[in-house]
Amino acid sequence: MSSKLIYGAIIGFIAIWIIPVVQANEEFQSSYTCIECHPDRYEEWTRSTHALAVSDPVFEASYMRALKSDPQYREYCLSCHSPITRASKDFNLTKSISIEGVGCTFCHSVTGVEKNNYIFNQSNPMQGPYSDSKTEAHTSAYSDLLTKSEFCAGCHEFSINDVPVYETYTEWKESPYAAEGKQCQDCHMEAKRGEAAKNGTIREKVYQHFWYGGHSGLFLEKAFDLKEDSILETGDMVKVTLNITNRNVGHKIPSGFPARKVVLHFTASDENEQEIYREDRVYAKTLVDQYGNEVADFWKAASISKDNRIKPRESRIEVFEFKVPDSSGKVKTKATLEYQLEAEIITKSLESMNLEIAQTSKTTSLNRTIGVEATTSKKTPGIGWIGAIAVMMAVSMIYRKKN
Repeated sequence: MSSKLIYGAIIGFIAIWIIPVVQANEEFQSSYTCIECHPDRYEEWTRSTHALAVSDPVFEASYMRALKSDPQYREYCLSCHSPITRASKDFNLTKSISIEGVGCTFCHSVTGVEKNNYIFNQSNPMQGPYSDSKTEAHTSAYSDLLTKSEFCAGCHEFSINDVPVYETYTEWKESPYAAEGKQCQDCHMEAKRGEAAKNGTIREKVYQHFWYGGHSGLFLEKAFDLKEDSILETGDMVKVTLNITNRNVGHKIPSGFPARKVVLHFTASDENEQEIYREDRVYAKTLVDQYGNEVADFWKAASISKDNRIKPRESRIEVFEFKVPDSSGKVKTKATLEYQLEAEIITKSLESMNLEIAQTSKTTSLNRTIGVEATTSKKTPGIGWIGAIAVMMAVSMIYRKKN
């Protein structure tokens, strides 16, 4: 065999083994490859909605309806629910990594966000929030962007047909939290002391990868303050004033897709626990089509007909007036805030999430005298010591005149 043939065979043999490795390195790696060094972060991620972004039954049903409406929506939906496809163009989800949802190697390859579009580097080097990260597993680069709300804008800000479907990033940017420097990650990726990687440096601030949000009951329970400010009685009518404050959320409540609502349920009962009044008030963004009909499928929206959601740190005053039967000497009021999500799932059934997130109740004795107006929110003023002296002087003068 000639030297040229031997040389060619060697080159071919090397190519067979080397080229696939190079190609593999150019591909995004599965999140599972991170488990050996980052077991805690991987476990947190697997329990997050990011990991379920493609397999969630609510998304699946919505995605199928969108494709049936127009196949072009495939790329719209997957660019956030499977952002790896922005690079791989695997919009038919043929690769295992494409069905991982929002995976590790995508987020940690992002180097910038421009006009809500991600710029990324095919996961080499891996971007992270620490400037001293060193490992033999991969090259590392420090990225301040991973700790900033701007990072979230690439997916949590979305418009279609010139209609802003959800604007969570803008809502935060216009809030007091942005001015104070409090980022999305500070709430949704609560940081704790510990190791970012197994056997790594103990750090004071390690971000958890659960991304708690509207799907978390404990998270929602911290959102609102709900209290009864006053109850005013006038004859047989009672007026109750409630104060609802978004005290702990850096964007409007509810945020995200318009299928989410917060409902205020108010009821009043007499002293025998018989309901005498009920009213619900809904806080939501309402999308309508070109004919003015409310739509749940955002891609059909032509405009926003209503948006009365509660802004960060906003206090909303709600007043309820109702009649109390003459036979009742007491009135019991109850107000409940409920987070609601109704969505069709793949089985064609309606999936509902109804979670009570705040409540206040009060029983008030009525100052009722037939034909006399009274209030329970204000005390009836007494005559006081000046009045008492005046009465005594008047009685003394009358007594002197009689004598």
